[in-house]
Amino acid sequence: MEKSSSHSVMNLISIGATHQTAPVEIRERLSFTETEAKALLEELSQSGLVTESFLVSTCNRTELYAVPAREEVTAEHLKELIIERKHARKEVRPEHFFSRFACGAVKHLFEVTSGADSMILGESQILGQVKDAYRIAAETEATGTVLNRLCHQAFSVAKRVRTETKLTDGAISVSYAAVELAKKIFSDLSAKRVLLVGAGETAALAAKHLLEKRVTHISITNRTTERAEELARDLGTSSVIPFTSFSQYLGEYDIVITAVGGTGEVISESAIEKGMQARKHEPILFLDLGVPRNISPKAGSIYNVFLKDVDDLQGIVSKNLEARRAELPKVEKIVGEELVEFETWFNSLQVAPTIRDLNAKFQSILNEELERIKGKVSEEEYKRTAQVAERMMRKFLHLPISSLKSPLDTAQSTAGKINLIRALFELEKVER
Repeated sequence: MEKSSSHSVMNLISIGATHQTAPVEIRERLSFTETEAKALLEELSQSGLVTESFLVSTCNRTELYAVPAREEVTAEHLKELIIERKHARKEVRPEHFFSRFACGAVKHLFEVTSGADSMILGESQILGQVKDAYRIAAETEATGTVLNRLCHQAFSVAKRVRTETKLTDGAISVSYAAVELAKKIFSDLSAKRVLLVGAGETAALAAKHLLEKRVTHISITNRTTERAEELARDLGTSSVIPFTSFSQYLGEYDIVITAVGGTGEVISESAIEKGMQARKHEPILFLDLGVPRNISPKAGSIYNVFLKDVDDLQGIVSKNLEARRAELPKVEKIVGEELVEFETWFNSLQVAPTIRDLNAKFQSILNEELERIKGKVSEEEYKRTAQVAERMMRKFLHLPISSLKSPLDTAQSTAGKINLIRALFELEKVER
């Protein structure tokens, strides 16, 4: 059973701390585990403060969406509740949060799921995180009519943005750009032999992207052998070679990715020259992700050696980000269209009870008047009169019902129209 919500106005609040409103140390303080999120949502439901709620919590954002049950439940109230729940009174202040209401809250969630509001524009990880948040809220029975519809429509917005725009296209991390470049040069990477020099975060990320491209042969070398072995276990497709002698084996690899931080050169021009002789100058791609650089820049002049460093890859990333930014007007258009659709749906929720009451009121008057002539006229005449009366009633009701359903002009609000029609026809007196 879905929870019903009060529909006189779009009674929806979203508050949150994101990379745009709060530094990382504040966001960390406000992060919720799945267990903590469930406990908060259960508390909100049981307290009677809200009729519906769900919480999105990732490393870059903690956002609460709620349909308040009482007027005193404001954005400030919800911010205080989150601060209190995380025992973060000393560090976190209400200014670290944003507040959005009604359509503003809807639009914000659409932008979040589509990747338009992410720190890395167009990243797709956020969609899975919002889906998880919705699952947690649904399992806790914290969502109802409004938030169920809102979340499903937000997922639909993300799908449209992925299929109708290029917001998620192109590599936007140096590690991913390195792998994309390798794919451009070699086309099919699955049969290529790869050597990872380094086993830190950058190297691990590059390895993860290589696995996604079906690369099966990855060797790892690292100053600390334990770290190389740990990464090899994580990847499940790798061998480890000693750091002291890895340069002897360069000729055995088609792609060499270096990511050794703060050391400078670990592969010399002469080591590459020897490797190329051993492989009879078959092409080899060197991707130097180290800062400072790990590979002698002179190696780039050796025949069939393709050498790219962080600056080259950063250039690719910048171009891709520029291309993503150029897609934002298309994303805004999709978000705008979906927002109108959500408003129209919500408006139908608002006016439905009044339309029902209006029909009931007129039907009651009609029945009363028909009752007066029943038995005083023939059955055939009674039927004819009833049909004419029904037609007239529908025509009388057409105008107020059409007015209720029609889009708002700037001088009106849905609540205003509802109140006017309820007052004109004394609908409060209708027995429900």
